[in-house]
Amino acid sequence: MSGLYSDDILDGIARANDIVEVVSGYFPMKRAGKDYVALCPFHAEKTPSFTVSPAKQIFKCFGCGRGGGVFTFVMAKENVTFPEAVRIMAERARIDLPDRAGAEKQMGARRQVRDVMAWATKRFVAALQHPKAGAEARAYLERRGITPATIEAFQIGFAPDSWDALLRAAQRDAMPLELLESAGLVVRRDDGNGYYDRFRGRVMFPILDALNRPIAFGGRILGDGEPKYLNSPETVLFHKGEALYGLPQARDAFEAERRVIVVEGYFDVVMPWQEGVRNVVATLGTALTDEHVRALRRYADEVVLVFDSDLAGQRAADRGMELFIAGDVRIMVTVVPAGKDPCDFCKEAGGEAFKAHVAKAEDAFKYKWNLVQASLEEATSPAAQRRALEAMLSSVLKAPALAQEDLRLQRDLILGHMSKVLGISEETLRAEFRRLRRSAGRSAAGTETGANLPEPAVRGRRWIKERELLTALVCRPSRLDTVAEALPPDRVEAPEFRRLYEAILANPSRRDGDIESIVLRMEEAELSSLAVALFERGEAVSACRDPADTGPEPIARMLDDALAVLKQLDGEDELATRSRAARGGGNSLGAYQEARLKRPSGFAGPGARRREPDGLRQDGAAPG
Repeated sequence: MSGLYSDDILDGIARANDIVEVVSGYFPMKRAGKDYVALCPFHAEKTPSFTVSPAKQIFKCFGCGRGGGVFTFVMAKENVTFPEAVRIMAERARIDLPDRAGAEKQMGARRQVRDVMAWATKRFVAALQHPKAGAEARAYLERRGITPATIEAFQIGFAPDSWDALLRAAQRDAMPLELLESAGLVVRRDDGNGYYDRFRGRVMFPILDALNRPIAFGGRILGDGEPKYLNSPETVLFHKGEALYGLPQARDAFEAERRVIVVEGYFDVVMPWQEGVRNVVATLGTALTDEHVRALRRYADEVVLVFDSDLAGQRAADRGMELFIAGDVRIMVTVVPAGKDPCDFCKEAGGEAFKAHVAKAEDAFKYKWNLVQASLEEATSPAAQRRALEAMLSSVLKAPALAQEDLRLQRDLILGHMSKVLGISEETLRAEFRRLRRSAGRSAAGTETGANLPEPAVRGRRWIKERELLTALVCRPSRLDTVAEALPPDRVEAPEFRRLYEAILANPSRRDGDIESIVLRMEEAELSSLAVALFERGEAVSACRDPADTGPEPIARMLDDALAVLKQLDGEDELATRSRAARGGGNSLGAYQEARLKRPSGFAGPGARRREPDGLRQDGAAPG
């Protein structure tokens, strides 16, 4: 919804609706210094802990932890969606939102971009089939074992190694260059004088929506060059965190089998499909997101996460399980044999062997339990066993939906399933789960600044540094682009911090020291509350600065220190993995144990770069 209206419209609606006036329309508040206070409307309390800041245009409850801007408040008080909250506030301020004609104009623009993408797909396909221009690309695909029938089924094409091949074709076909730019196919030159092709010298994989319409491209370079994989930028049609490669080719198999296999790259979809494994899709160089989960739930009752056998693959599988934990989908996990990815495996062993391997996938709870035990020295002592159990149950506790009383049955079913898989009595699991919930509730009830920040039952140095990193980024988002190059969001381990990181990164209107600009477009109440809590914490840190200190400000020091430590932790885990492999183990779980013994506070190690030559790059492009 935040993408439906321009930033100017949303800013105008927010400016016209002072948050103090809006909240006062629901219940009285009292002045307390520069802020206003009241009893929180979202939980029972006797002492006011609900605060509204007219200067920051945010609300914050130090009791239950809710917080955000004016849209977030209306969403919570009226129990409406973000679009409805925007409309309510627009009506209150007597601001006219775009009418049907305006909406139709926007839809017309989307249709034009779709037409351009369909045209470009045909151009790339024709270039691959060209006797001379496409010869090198066809030879490359043949070496990878891809047949002409598969090339046709996935509409694989080729972008010639030229700065203006697509531009010249567009001019011949009277295709407006501005539309090519909107579709992410060309890039405007730095001097503003003309354009150049975004994709050059690459095998092109069209990314299709569920209706088999091209919405973006992924390009794999021929020979050496950086980046190895290049995806389309975000457009009106394409959002990387929502799209799945191979979706239309897999839909019939989804319906027949009610099972989805999720892999990581283009060739990891194409080769299994060619070998008869048709129910495979891939994420586009990103970790699984909530949007991916919502899409997959429509197609399947069971999801099998198939990842590489390195540390990054295990971490991705672990994170994927947490996303699905609150859904009515059974999650299984498997890793391919050491040194291979699904493409290599199918090419060498065939589709039937891959199906057999997937059939042996482990229940996600069992997989996670094995990793937790490995990280805690096999959990042989009672104390280690207790920590391992806390680590498992904290995953259930972190799922917001399962914290609701009306989903008690679903929670009990999950705990019952865990009991069978782990061999631990249901009563023990329920008792421990209740204890952790009470502990989390006490943490949320504190009134100290930042007391309502996420408090996992088991946490360590990485979680603390990730909290510091996000605290600094909420306060100083101008540093975000630089930080993202050094530590992309998918290498942040705590799900709540990672989602907030991604939300801030997607916000083009973020401003230093302006929390309203951070939370205004957030449609998730939990992220908005977290952002406010971290901002308050960052302000408290800044307020402690000694006036005589002429060095970097505390927030800048916090950010630089957090970034340095997180990169160090990444390096330590990767070094441990390589050390284990160098000793001839080939046992990725053993390497994982060795890495995690250094910090037994989480479930999976930080993101290591996937192996070359066809691994996931730090630039976030899709692997092969």
